[in-house]
Amino acid sequence: MPEPIDNKAKFNLRPFVEAPLSKSGIKPIELESIDLSLFKEGPEHLKARQVLADKVEKSLSTYGFISIINHGIDQEELEHLKSVAQSLCELPVEEQKKYLAGAMKSDLEDRSVSLGAERGPGFKPKGYWSMKNGVEDSIVHYNFQNLQHSDFFDDSNNYPDIVRAFIQDIADYYRYLHNEVLRKLTILCDIVLELPEGHIWEKYYSVTDGDHENSGGGAGRFMLYEGMKPEDMKKVDNTWLRGHSDSGGFTFITSQPILSLQIRDYFTGEWSYVGHTPNSFIVNVADGMEFITGGYFKSSIHRVVSPPDDQKQYRRLVLIYFSTPKLSSIIDPDELNSPKLKRLGITKPEEWEKITFGQWYDEKARLFGKKKVNDTKTDEPKLVLVHGRLHERWHQAEENFNLEEARKRFDVITLNDFV
Repeated sequence: MPEPIDNKAKFNLRPFVEAPLSKSGIKPIELESIDLSLFKEGPEHLKARQVLADKVEKSLSTYGFISIINHGIDQEELEHLKSVAQSLCELPVEEQKKYLAGAMKSDLEDRSVSLGAERGPGFKPKGYWSMKNGVEDSIVHYNFQNLQHSDFFDDSNNYPDIVRAFIQDIADYYRYLHNEVLRKLTILCDIVLELPEGHIWEKYYSVTDGDHENSGGGAGRFMLYEGMKPEDMKKVDNTWLRGHSDSGGFTFITSQPILSLQIRDYFTGEWSYVGHTPNSFIVNVADGMEFITGGYFKSSIHRVVSPPDDQKQYRRLVLIYFSTPKLSSIIDPDELNSPKLKRLGITKPEEWEKITFGQWYDEKARLFGKKKVNDTKTDEPKLVLVHGRLHERWHQAEENFNLEEARKRFDVITLNDFV
């Protein structure tokens, strides 16, 4: 979609230069590919949907990731938004400070007044998160909230000029992701879990304009990774973003050619690179859907590492959508009432408190960049107990790993430690 010359010049819009494919010889994992052009509504197409659902189940119940192709968003639109994202994330720090999502550092946040840069609308500047051995991150990102509601366009929102100029394009993109791509994915999950088609969508993700508490939603993010200093890279073992699981429903990430994203195998603990398919989304299960399915869908750990030598001079830019269930929804398998999960004997673990997604979302996000949690000598952060659940998924697949076992093996922090 061509832009007026004045906007291109005003905001320094130009194509984002992607890295060429690496010749390092690294063999990335091949994600199960879900071709959404094969998804068709109606009873006469149930068999085709069942084939797609079988692929979804195979991946989401094992390592928690799939690739979605032929989703209906063309390459030209993605390239346009990447050029906007590039210019937005390149704004000088002094300009970013006018539009911060929270404080300049995670440990400086007053969570009584701010959602922080993990969730709040606006910029996360470089150095906001603590990593290990005293190193801070080298990432700039900008978050969008309330994308599915009409108040996203309100003049009272404190948006940079470049966001104002392209706000309709941004909204159209994320709304299509939610209302078309995510909706179809949830229908495939209904088939997997032997629920009426549309059940998960209506219960967890449908939107009522203006009712934020009882609507599904999510955060959009433009995220730009810059290289780190060599001495810092040594201290963090070449990790740009440490291993973590996402907090919400499903996360959609634009595929890009830099070999940086890695998935931790849920069962073996081994790390694998994720390869690139042009104009596709890499999609992963997040904590909310793991809890809703009682652990049948896996919210797996993933991280971003420094790329191979032949890609090191390039930057990594991704457009992300962190879809979230309704804040008011209860996140456990008993509430879902799936015949498939009942047959498998999957119920709410005794130690889990009965909580809403909003309760989980409030607590999990604020832990990500905290020094008390993340400044460790290993890849793994300290474990934090949140409403009877451990805040990350590092050991869930280990035999007999439960809360009692976690306390025997690890120094488990509670939320009271942050009061």
